[in-house]
Amino acid sequence: MSRIIVKNLPNHASNVDKVKEKFSEIGAVTDVQLKFTAKGKFRNFGFIGFNSPEEASKAVQFFDKTFFGTSRLKVEIASELGSTDKPKSWSKYAPDSSAYKKIHKDEFADLNLKTKNKLKKMTKQRSIQDPELVEAIKKYRNDPDFIEFMELHGLADKIKEIPAEEDSGVESSDDEGKDEPGESKEESKAADDSKLSDLDYLKLKMKGSSKEAAERIVKTEKTPKKDLFSVKITNLPFTTGKKDVTKLFDKDTVSSIRMPRKGFAYVGFNTQKDMRKALIKNKTFLGGNQLFINECKEKEKEDTNNKPARWKDQEEALKNEESIAESGRIFLRNLSYAVTEDEIQATFSKFGPIAELEFPIDKESRKFKGFCVVTFLMPEHASAAYTALDGTVLRGRMLHLLPGKAKDIPEDDEDSTNFKNKKNKQLKAKAGSSYNWNTLFLDLNAVAETISAKYNVSKEDVLTGKDAAVRLALAETQLVADTKKFLLDNGVKLDAFNQVAKLRSKNVILVKNLPAMTSDREIRELFAKFGVLGRVILPPSGITAIVEFVEPSEARAAFKRLAYSKFKHLPLYLEWAPDCTLKSGDEPQNLGMDGDSDEIKQEKADEEGSDPVENDELVPEPETALFVKNLNFETTEDDLKKHFQKCGRIASVTVAKKKDPKKPGALLSMGYGFVHFYLKSALNEALKTRQGSTLQGHQLELKRSNRTLPVDVASMRKTTNMKNQTGTKIIVRNIPFQANQKEIYDLFKTFGELKFVRLPKKLVGTGPHRGFAFVEFLTKHDAKRAMETLGQSTHLFGRRLVLEWAESSDDVDEIRKRTAKHFHDDESSASKRMAKATFDMEDSKRKNIEGKGEEEEDDDDDDLVAMELGNE
Repeated sequence: MSRIIVKNLPNHASNVDKVKEKFSEIGAVTDVQLKFTAKGKFRNFGFIGFNSPEEASKAVQFFDKTFFGTSRLKVEIASELGSTDKPKSWSKYAPDSSAYKKIHKDEFADLNLKTKNKLKKMTKQRSIQDPELVEAIKKYRNDPDFIEFMELHGLADKIKEIPAEEDSGVESSDDEGKDEPGESKEESKAADDSKLSDLDYLKLKMKGSSKEAAERIVKTEKTPKKDLFSVKITNLPFTTGKKDVTKLFDKDTVSSIRMPRKGFAYVGFNTQKDMRKALIKNKTFLGGNQLFINECKEKEKEDTNNKPARWKDQEEALKNEESIAESGRIFLRNLSYAVTEDEIQATFSKFGPIAELEFPIDKESRKFKGFCVVTFLMPEHASAAYTALDGTVLRGRMLHLLPGKAKDIPEDDEDSTNFKNKKNKQLKAKAGSSYNWNTLFLDLNAVAETISAKYNVSKEDVLTGKDAAVRLALAETQLVADTKKFLLDNGVKLDAFNQVAKLRSKNVILVKNLPAMTSDREIRELFAKFGVLGRVILPPSGITAIVEFVEPSEARAAFKRLAYSKFKHLPLYLEWAPDCTLKSGDEPQNLGMDGDSDEIKQEKADEEGSDPVENDELVPEPETALFVKNLNFETTEDDLKKHFQKCGRIASVTVAKKKDPKKPGALLSMGYGFVHFYLKSALNEALKTRQGSTLQGHQLELKRSNRTLPVDVASMRKTTNMKNQTGTKIIVRNIPFQANQKEIYDLFKTFGELKFVRLPKKLVGTGPHRGFAFVEFLTKHDAKRAMETLGQSTHLFGRRLVLEWAESSDDVDEIRKRTAKHFHDDESSASKRMAKATFDMEDSKRKNIEGKGEEEEDDDDDDLVAMELGNE
């Protein structure tokens, strides 16, 4: 708890600034609340908030039993709102205290009398409405024994209330025909009517009272209001009170003073002459401030009178808004100005995933405004957060949570003819997805312009000729290499781009598809409209940029507004950079245990011939989910992961949970879960070794599951596998079908002498190629250089080439064995496919026995490799 309560404050400590100044000696004070009575009397205690619970504890230790003036303070940690540990109220101002009840005895006595009278009336009405009792009274009302019986039971009054059968219901008296002073003739007739029930009679009385009230309202409206001549005084000192304002003018002339807020006052005068005298004092000084006195016009009076009406209209509009359980939006206010976006995210993400967080920043002061809006992905999570966090303390201030107003969703245009506009809307809607374009994407037209300007040749010469595709691919590769070097020199971590980023930065944006030779100034002018910029990194080519914002909220606004918008003549492609893309200015180099950096270690590993450390797999294989049943309810996801981690690498672990009805916001285990591996072999190992194993006293039941990881297909980028160099052979995928073997050869010969280039075809010796190739170098050094250079972002005929190291086991015999095994394993589910594969295998063996030429044998080998790659 970062909030304390201070009791026994002196009377002169009713000023917030004095109290704040005194308690700021320990730490930053975020909130000071001094308590006053309804009449404005100081109650000599208050609440003070600090940034952290540690500072609050220090304040208690430092200030408790110390003196403020002549008063000895009592300082304690404040209790949570609604806490059971809260001490019992003792103050005479607290309604639930015994002291308050003693002072207000009459009020409680009146309440008790009212409740007793209500009960009596209810029992009386019930007894009167009892038909058996009514019949008995009518029949035996003159019997002395019956009258004695009724008196003994306290029901003698009932005889008088219920008339006899022969009575007419109208009693004769001397006052007959005379109405009561406040009773109309209609009411007296209604009262004389015995057939009229008591309820109907009361309704008539209510109608009469409502008519009288309406007549009174009309009379008050008819009475003319007295015209007041008012002036408006601005720039008053904040300490100015009504007495100070009265001293400015003659007491006899002032009829009213109204001060709606500090620094303003409205003064009314009886006559216009008095008002004009007051206007003469315009631009005079009071307490060091120059006053401005102007005549209050009718419009201003109308506006001030209409303010409550406007508030009422807003309240009426809010009544029709969706509740938190429907919209999933929560409005937070009374937040400390020192609160950060990460703190709000961490506080509310415990209840469920957050879809959006609106965290407004003041453009002038560059500080948080003290309120924000949190939108949950699931509305039920928002309800749990609202129940648990409303009234809690964050950084010394009590959170006030309200239902958030739902966003206005624009209706889709039903005009289906304009396809271009619809496509643009779809692209903008998907702009915030995890991945849209290659990180180092370069527009080929911009590449051609940059190369032509760099080598002083025409663009036509770059784009024409037989080797134009290879020339453009090499030019793009060169620009990518230059861009990488420039980014590394400017503190950008390129390793973050080589992996599928699980976390994205909140304030760093990648800006792609820029026209050639875009300047740094143009980028700053484009993005500076939305907030304060940090670093803007733009390589010399000016095709791709990295923009850093100081505030994440301003970065989101810029991203939403500029994604796919037109800059010059090209649309902007924006992407959130991976987390930790930019190095901090004083960040030390990552050193190992022996003092060498990671890069030096990697170089040593390459020189010694050892394999570099493997990274995590990017995407798990299909059908690698394991269903785990009969879990202990106390088992956590970490416990489950430790139990299965020896079987193989684990992609994710999930324990199924449900809401705890007894504890809002808490979750209960449902006794089962899922373990998702990266490889099928790991799943099979788990089924063999962990079936029936015991975890925290429960014997586990394991089954294969069809559950898959929630991976967005659009976000799975084609990555280059450069983690293990197994030799000199490279597999090149995603080759365009219009490319030929000579163009592949020309592309790779730039990096060293080639041993061979194979481009397998769909049919043996004829037909188009299969879209991949094998390239083998003479030396490992040349192969590694080609992989590092072409593997980043090289496009051939508009398609990005994906490079991988070919495994050492990719010889003909191994590939034949793996292919045959694959088809035999799938015999039950795909018999036709297996039969076809067997035929191909037998045919291939027959051709080999009969004696096939070396060139045809190579084609068969390539065909088998193609089948193996397709199966993978």
